[in-house]
Amino acid sequence: MTDADLLTALRDCYYLQRDIVALGLVRKATLTPDADAPGLTPRFLAQITLTAPNSDDAVNAQLLAQIENRLLGLQPISRVSITLLPALFPILQPR
Repeated sequence: MTDADLLTALRDCYYLQRDIVALGLVRKATLTPDADAPGLTPRFLAQITLTAPNSDDAVNAQLLAQIENRLLGLQPISRVSITLLPALFPILQPR
């Protein structure tokens, strides 16, 4: 699995019916080997940095759960770490 595969998987996560990669919310998506993961096959820690789409905590929590569920469904990924940056223009966000 590569960082490009990780971005492809993130295209299955949506905010306002558009994928978060196309919306430009993903700032960084990298994989690092997870030495603590059990088993013989290599497993990875997915590290995601994204801009919050909204200033609403419930909306952001739902998106984070969607991302985590999507990535943990991939066999090579053992853990997910998401850093959420503040919304760029929270006053312009839809209500």
